[in-house]
Amino acid sequence: MDERLENVNLIDELQRTFDDVETQLIGDEKRHGDTWKIRGLIYNGMSQEDRFFQKMEEYYLDYCENGTLIPWLKVIGEAHIALIRQKKLSE
Repeated sequence: MDERLENVNLIDELQRTFDDVETQLIGDEKRHGDTWKIRGLIYNGMSQEDRFFQKMEEYYLDYCENGTLIPWLKVIGEAHIALIRQKKLSE
């Protein structure tokens, strides 16, 4: 085990992660507005699951081809958007 992780507790790190995701989503909203609302569960013939995995594949290919680190906050943000869409459009 890497000693830097020895005393790290995932639950204790949740709030810091949520704060970082919030900052990421605020920046995304400034750049893109609330365009996520336009894309429903199905958009342009693709389910949100298909769109999600397509985006993850883009991140993975960029990692494989260029060594670009996976943008984990964006991954969490994309998952959050999909979860909110799923919950709100299924009510």
